[in-house]
Amino acid sequence: MKFATPLPLLAAAFLVLGACGDDGRATATEVTTTPATATTTMTTGATPGTTGEPGTGSESDSDTAVPTTGTTASEPTTTTTSTTGTTEPAQTSSTTAGGCGACDQPNQQCVDGVCVTSCQGQGPDACPQGQVCDVISGECHAEGDPCTLAGLGTPCADLSCGPGTTCDGLGACVPVAPCADVACTDDGQCWGAVCGCERVVECQEPTADLLNGPFSTEIGGIDFADDCNAWMVTLRSGPDYVRRLKPDGELTQWTGVANLNMGEVKVLRRLTIPQLTDIPPVAAEPSPPTPVEGLGEVAITYTCCQQCGCQADPPQGVARLDEDNVMSPLPIVIVAQVTQGDGPFGSAAADAGPHGLAWGEDRVLYVGNSTMNGEYNNADLDNATQGVVFTFDARVTASAPISPVHLLVALDGGAVYRFNNQTKQAEFVVDLMSDVTSLAHDAFTGHVYAGLASLEVVRVAPFTGEVEPFQTMPGVGRVAVSPSGKLWYTPVKYLADVPLQSWDLPMAF
Repeated sequence: MKFATPLPLLAAAFLVLGACGDDGRATATEVTTTPATATTTMTTGATPGTTGEPGTGSESDSDTAVPTTGTTASEPTTTTTSTTGTTEPAQTSSTTAGGCGACDQPNQQCVDGVCVTSCQGQGPDACPQGQVCDVISGECHAEGDPCTLAGLGTPCADLSCGPGTTCDGLGACVPVAPCADVACTDDGQCWGAVCGCERVVECQEPTADLLNGPFSTEIGGIDFADDCNAWMVTLRSGPDYVRRLKPDGELTQWTGVANLNMGEVKVLRRLTIPQLTDIPPVAAEPSPPTPVEGLGEVAITYTCCQQCGCQADPPQGVARLDEDNVMSPLPIVIVAQVTQGDGPFGSAAADAGPHGLAWGEDRVLYVGNSTMNGEYNNADLDNATQGVVFTFDARVTASAPISPVHLLVALDGGAVYRFNNQTKQAEFVVDLMSDVTSLAHDAFTGHVYAGLASLEVVRVAPFTGEVEPFQTMPGVGRVAVSPSGKLWYTPVKYLADVPLQSWDLPMAF
């Protein structure tokens, strides 16, 4: 297929097929747990914004390889002697009587009475010609060197947001993968801090055999938590289910509140992978990032097409899992009207109701089409409020968080926008020229993987709009990134009864 660089929004029409639930109602809430003793043996098939997005390296399409892991400290060099090869310190130094004096900037260190300044925040002339400033190490690297995060800054009011950061639209720089914090000098030069260039793997999700067992019966959507638990929702006739599969095989199931179809399941996850356990010894250390409240919370969408025969009371919408509420574990937090699309799945049942479910890092839920097609709705769980935050020109089909303030949003036809939840504005990113079934953010590289109605999976750089082919799905379905560094494909089994499978993602850049 062809991939467009950012162009005006294109419209398209799509085939719609019918599918329905039955008129039954779940008479009681059911929660069942299967101990981790049973396994299955089914086999698997095969713009304005940040700068200096990391490269992706190479990837394998095997789902059996065990990746190696490691961490790289974000540590400025501590000497003033020259190095050999393609890396140079490119540091300046100054001395004052009685020690270093004022040597308190995040790119400075006092070494043997000398204040040493690394290349970070020093502008494009900080390094010799043909080299770039790597903000992870504070050293000058040859362009294209491994483990190099470099690029020009982007104006952000009085600041300049360098590599590993992006502007929040209100005058502050916020971190983006592969960095988890921001360092700024007094004169407003900022860059990503607490970064790393090798994927940190803290756990392994359930095996392909386990995922293709009872867990995936009538599956319609999948997501993973940071603890490697797998979550799914069904799309089936009759009451639908939410299931959790732990890595050891323990399976738990919750029954929906009524005979409503389920569409998507999303878990509140970290937007960046913690790279360091010890902060480098710089003069002005960035503080370790504050833990995000609510990590691991689960939300799902209830959907129903007009002719599908689903229950109207309670209505469709977005629900949040409350495991402590035995009688009603999936209460609705966003009430939705009946809306209908003609894509991306080509099925009246799969294309109905709310789409594009996503958690913001602020523990606010976002979803499209709850009030009408194209309207982007939110639910603030802490303040118990909901509303319309933006209106797009077409129906929303998928979305994913990409920074503390940004979400990537895909529309009918394949146009992709970057929505800012602080300014309540959206910027066009790229047109993928095919309906988007799902968007999955990789917390290591910051890239987003888009599953398309054409069955292609593409890799999108969400702040530049660059697009690369990645893989091909064996049937219509969705994709999700696991914490171990795999992109998992799941079919919508109502439409394509094929196994779940995965592809390896880059382990370093």
